[in-house]
Parts: sequence; structure tokens; C-alpha cells
Amino acid sequence: MAQYIDNPAGRLHKFLLDLHAAYPHEQQQKQTQAWVAVVEMVGNDLGMAGEVQIIGAVATLPGQIREAVAQLSADEERKEHLLLHLDEVERGVVKLLGRQPLWQTFLSFATNAEVPRSAAISALSHCSYELHRAMPEVVVSDEDLARIVDMINELIAEVHEAKLPETAKRAMVDHLMALLQAAHNVRIAGTQPLDDALFALTGSLARTTSPEDLAQAGLWERFKGALQTWDLMLSTSQSAGQLGQAIAGILTG
Repeated sequence: MAQYIDNPAGRLHKFLLDLHAAYPHEQQQKQTQAWVAVVEMVGNDLGMAGEVQIIGAVATLPGQIREAVAQLSADEERKEHLLLHLDEVERGVVKLLGRQPLWQTFLSFATNAEVPRSAAISALSHCSYELHRAMPEVVVSDEDLARIVDMINELIAEVHEAKLPETAKRAMVDHLMALLQAAHNVRIAGTQPLDDALFALTGSLARTTSPEDLAQAGLWERFKGALQTWDLMLSTSQSAGQLGQAIAGILTG
């Protein structure tokens, strides 16, 4: 069955398979703390705050799956079937939160920690297919995501070098770092946190720095181009109208 990442079941399905692929051997799994494995696989730019964001995004996925399934037009029996083994996966998430070895996390829902062959993975795949058909979310392509990450890193470096008040630079960098972490988390959390971080960045720019000051520092065209590009990449999201208006407000000063 095809793999979909446009819904929470698909994101959890892919996350668990990727995590197992990164640590496929029993000895690795027993020696590696699940929390550490997850953070290293996703990528973290915000220290402990970033770790909490990553683990929190994983921990909320089972609840998001239940909420999404509840919205389906299927009968209750079918909905219950789509949620089979989700309780077992949740027990694994609890062990992840408790910083237990990866082996214990996998054993919660997979016999002998053989994640790809587990009934839970199969159930998540079926659930993902139904959610994909009924309510697919926006998905950012790997190419666009890589471009977003590169552009954020370039902007961070340029802001550090810009001739601006330190308070303004610190605010920009903080919001760009939050945006970067949201980009790293997309394959777990979806695009909504990325939208939220972009809203926060545009708001901060409007409050703390004028277009004239950004232009003098050589940053106006860079931010303008980045915001326009990101708006296009996320233009099919549910919040596209609001996001477009916020960005338009920045671009017109």
C-alpha cells in the first residue's frame, strides 16, 4: 500500500518505520534512549526547547488520529477498526516520554520489536489510506522543504552580520530559529506549526523593524523574496488567505 504523509496516521506510520530503519538492530535499540534517537533523527536547532517540541509533536499524534477518524462519515464499527492497535502505539509513546530504551518503545506494539511486520504498522497504513481519501492535509515536497531550510539558514547568517540594533537582530534570529525547527518537524507535525512560525516571523518584522531599516541593512529584498517564496509553497494550506494577507502587509510596509 502507498505511503501517505498528508494525515496524522500516515505521519506516525512513516515516523515509526524511519525510526526503526535508523536503529534496525536489537543491540542498538537496547543501548539507545528512545528520546535521544527521535531527536537525532528529526534534527534539533533549539536545544532543550527543540527537544520538547519534537517529542511533543510525536506524543500528540495518536490523539490527532482519533480526532481525524471521529470526523469520518464511516459507521462506528469501521472507525473502531481503523483505530486498532493505536492503544499499543500510545504505550510506546509513553515509554518514549519516560526516556526508556528504544527497544522497550518498539516492544510496546511490535512482537520482538519487529516494527515493519507489526499489526500496528499495518493498521496505521489502512487508517492513513482512509484519512488520505477523506481529508488530506497540505504536504510540502522534499525539494521545497530543503529549499525552505536552506533559505532560513542563509537568512540567519545574514541577520547575524547585519548592521541593526542587537534587540532587533535577536528577535529576528529567534523567530527564524523557531521557523527552522518547525521545518525540521514537518514530517511529524504537519505544516500547521510551519504556518504558525511564519505568522510569528511576519508579525515580529512588522513590530520591530521598518522596511527602510531592513533595506539599509541589505535585508529587505532578502526577506521579501523569502516571504513570497514561502507563501507560494504554503499557498494551498487552510490558513493561506490569512498568511497571504500577513505577508502582503509586510511587503507593502
